[in-house]
Amino acid sequence: MKKYILIFFIITINCINITGQNIWRIDPIPEEGFQIVSGISLDSLKNIIIHDKWDSDPFLYSEAAKYLLIYYRNTESQFLLDNLNTVIDNTRNDLYSLLQWDKYYSDTYIKGILGDPDAINRMNFIAQSCPKSDIKVLAIRKLAEAGYYNYWDYLNNHKDEIDVRVAFLMYGENQRYRSDVLNYLEEQIQDVDPNNWTKIISIADDIGDIDSLREINIVDNLFRSTTGITRKYYFDKLNLIDQSNQPARSIWVIPLEPDVFLRSEYIPIMLEDRTFLEAEGYYSPRWIHFMEEWLSKESSSLIKGHIKMNIVDFKPLKIDSISTAENNIHQTISLIDTVFHYNWLGDLNFSNELKNILNIAKTNLQNGDSLACRVQVKEFQDLVDNVYKDSLNTDPRFVTIEGWKFLYWNAQYILDRLPEPQTNPNLLVNLKNSLGNQIPASNVMYYEGSWKDAVNNGDGTFTVITTKPTVSIRMFYEYANQTVNNVPAQNNTYTFTTVNAAVQLKNSSGNLIDEGTVQYYAGAWRSFGTTVNGVVYKELLPVNYSFRMTYGGGNQDKQQNLSDNQTIVFQTVNAAVQLKNSSGNLIDEGTVQYYAGAWRSFGTTVNGVAYKELLPVNYSFRMTYEYVSNDKQQNLSENPVVDFNTVLCTIKVTNANNQPLEGANTKYYSLAWRDIGLTNSNGEITKELLPKNLSFRATYNNVSRDKQQDISVNNLVEIMLNVP
Repeated sequence: MKKYILIFFIITINCINITGQNIWRIDPIPEEGFQIVSGISLDSLKNIIIHDKWDSDPFLYSEAAKYLLIYYRNTESQFLLDNLNTVIDNTRNDLYSLLQWDKYYSDTYIKGILGDPDAINRMNFIAQSCPKSDIKVLAIRKLAEAGYYNYWDYLNNHKDEIDVRVAFLMYGENQRYRSDVLNYLEEQIQDVDPNNWTKIISIADDIGDIDSLREINIVDNLFRSTTGITRKYYFDKLNLIDQSNQPARSIWVIPLEPDVFLRSEYIPIMLEDRTFLEAEGYYSPRWIHFMEEWLSKESSSLIKGHIKMNIVDFKPLKIDSISTAENNIHQTISLIDTVFHYNWLGDLNFSNELKNILNIAKTNLQNGDSLACRVQVKEFQDLVDNVYKDSLNTDPRFVTIEGWKFLYWNAQYILDRLPEPQTNPNLLVNLKNSLGNQIPASNVMYYEGSWKDAVNNGDGTFTVITTKPTVSIRMFYEYANQTVNNVPAQNNTYTFTTVNAAVQLKNSSGNLIDEGTVQYYAGAWRSFGTTVNGVVYKELLPVNYSFRMTYGGGNQDKQQNLSDNQTIVFQTVNAAVQLKNSSGNLIDEGTVQYYAGAWRSFGTTVNGVAYKELLPVNYSFRMTYEYVSNDKQQNLSENPVVDFNTVLCTIKVTNANNQPLEGANTKYYSLAWRDIGLTNSNGEITKELLPKNLSFRATYNNVSRDKQQDISVNNLVEIMLNVP
């Protein structure tokens, strides 16, 4: 049994939910694996933990514990929570006492992974007290991962040390220290020769982890202020972090670059499948127009050949599959103006004629007539093609090869998205939203001995082809489905309609509040959205769903059938956490937290009470008063008032003759030794404290004695000092 001296308070936890969320990230497994404990049986691994001694190998202990966490977490989590109990003895000052910190850190790290809420306090203890800088910094990093940024001064004073740098950079993720970290990194860049691009890019990457736009601006400025191969290296870096603006940089740098080889590097090979290219802008009219203009200025025959090949061989990129056909038509209308501006299309009347055709197509599509839309888009494509091919025509209309490529292929990409005309459909099934506008269905099935897929028409509608007079059909949308029966299956159209579901979040006064995050269950939890002015909307099929509201870290589920009511209301309660003394009077000042995935700030008592709007579910609450913490679990749906009470703790000090000792100095331990005061003539002193297992100390004439006692069981702490 371990018999080390305990010098810091222990929060006794009777039961920990071993399926709790990680407080911090799990460290990656070392590349070399677990060499020390590899091949050791489960029982042997557990014995390493159970029979750990003061002078045992800390690395064997830590590796065994981490191995159990990684490979036996499902079965051994409770074992780890119960047995990782290394304590620190500050009375020793040898190598083994220092190595105990390695074990203590491993214990705390693993407890945090397993959701032990006290892991934060333990990790703070390491950060504050550990004499080993490497372990101290590891603790600070884990606290930062958990959202606790309390060690800025230490990191700022040691930021140039290699071991500290990662933790220092992590503080850049916190808004309070973001500017300081970024300014420090920028000062480092300013001290480096711009030609040392490898070092600068390494520092810029650190900046990018905090502020990507700032990294882009820094590298872009270096790209524009350097020359030669150094500039090209910065260009290559920008291709990784800001691809969309690369064509504009190429246009800027090509006229400035005197070296033929480097200049050619700024002109990509334009392949249809974009195998060697990232930025879509290299397939834009602006880039093609620039190459045509630069061709007459370029002195290198090699680069000229490269440009000519690109102009001849390029093909506009296919339209994003996520974009709607209506949006594609709108973009093509805008493209007509661009093509006309670059003189790739002649005659303003011809330009307006092409726009008019596409505007009619867009109107048809908005009215739900995708087939009529297709006819208009095909007419547009044929007109562009005919004018391009009719070089003998003497009218002012013309289309160059560049204009033809952009207009013809964009029209083709739209046609690829529109349905082919259907021939004699038996049953057409479509889906409209609550406003009556057609929206694309995910899938439609019909029952004919078994459930079968209907024919997807490509425009969000589906066709059921069957010889049966009636069928059951099932509509799928946003992962949910709705079934209707006995639908006539011959020469018929059936329309499903969604409802505009509204999820509201109200406070205890009935006022709409933000910001709540909403999910709904349809096979899995799906995103519904985030409230704006207390409400979030989504079109859904009118069936039964479970809805989940997340607010303040807590969440509440509610089931509702949208065919009955499309408005789902969640309401918070005004939770009140009270701190009372042993006489039942409200007192200040207590600091309150609540647990919802992590410990979150609730507030500080004012006149003995702190208030916060929370969803009416079960939470753990923590009251901290005079540096001592107590936890309590309570379901706010049953009672929104959470009470914490202190006890009047009496410390009685006697001498060796069991006589009261006046003037003895008394303290209690909670993260550090805290003063209580001097005993009176009866040898006693009192203090209101939260009921907890605490260590107490009495000192008189340089004689001290400690005593540990649970004041929730007995609030009279008697200490006898060996003095006359």
